[in-house]
Amino acid sequence: MSTSVPLRLGMVGCGGISHAHGNAAKKAPRTARFAACCDVREDAARNWAAQYGCERSYTDYEEMIRKESLDGLYLATWPNQHREQVERCLAAGARNILCEKALTLTGQEAVAIWEMVAARNAFLMEGFMYRHHPAIRKIERLLASGELGPADNVRAAFSAFDPEHESPTDPNRNWRQRRECGGGVPYDFACYAVNACGRFAGGLPVRAFALGTLGKYETLSRLHGIIEYANGCVGIIESSKRTSFSQELQVSCADGILNLPIAWTIPGDVTIRETRSPVWSHPLHSGYAVAAADSYQLQLENFADVIRGQGTPVLPLVQSVVNTFVLEALVSSALEKRAVEIELPTGIRQAFVVESAFTKLVPAR
Repeated sequence: MSTSVPLRLGMVGCGGISHAHGNAAKKAPRTARFAACCDVREDAARNWAAQYGCERSYTDYEEMIRKESLDGLYLATWPNQHREQVERCLAAGARNILCEKALTLTGQEAVAIWEMVAARNAFLMEGFMYRHHPAIRKIERLLASGELGPADNVRAAFSAFDPEHESPTDPNRNWRQRRECGGGVPYDFACYAVNACGRFAGGLPVRAFALGTLGKYETLSRLHGIIEYANGCVGIIESSKRTSFSQELQVSCADGILNLPIAWTIPGDVTIRETRSPVWSHPLHSGYAVAAADSYQLQLENFADVIRGQGTPVLPLVQSVVNTFVLEALVSSALEKRAVEIELPTGIRQAFVVESAFTKLVPAR
């Protein structure tokens, strides 16, 4: 595939998050451009096409795939729609898909996507844009160097207050307040924390326990959990729509601690804080300054590199599948008030060991 011609992309779903991807393409015009878009709301699709320079707009994404010569597809849709949409997109001819988080609502659905993608020899990456940010990549390198020793625990938080003004009977309220769409904290906020714990723990998850609270819309508005990994590392997640803004990531290792105060939607320059305690109760603090970057643009560039055969996905699909099982276990634990064993299919376990770059770089204890 030529690298001198921008990739032709299609957008499915012209809601709020789609604009982050549209603007990313505008910042990287030599990498890719949106040639077509689709939304069930005809006016939304038409307006999106005008804003981002699409040649055509559609209300049927299967028709768009069949009629347009697209190199890649973005699914900027609700979590409960992804499994069916991936199946239909693949059947219509799509072979490269960037799917917004959360990938699915259950591990079974995630495995179904994994199998469909493999059967079609296709490529699908979940849209956790934060994984592409240079601050996250810096933490990966610091841990991979081994200077801080093995990770003991990973703590990740994502919270923001929701005043819940909308009525529970309002059919037009945001998907985040609709249980049937995957609303609540698990598939909107907590999925980031689970993804980060999975990335930096460096092992397979085996057990989860969580406490949760059902909010006004019968969705989980609070989810606080612990994840046990096979190598002994522990993941600690904090996610709530009943408290103020928080997006912290902390990795605690044998010989030091790394802390990123805002980890998921980093707005500008950021500093990774490092703490070491060579003498008891006398911590030494230092930092690594990281310049501002557009995570969505970097994600787009990685997506394009993989399509062109010039790179590997920053977030392999198998990691997304494994993390979906973890998220499902945490939700089950919170609702059923018990610890939940995480039972991964043999094929997924094997693929995780083979494909997870971080598992290779950071050995289990």
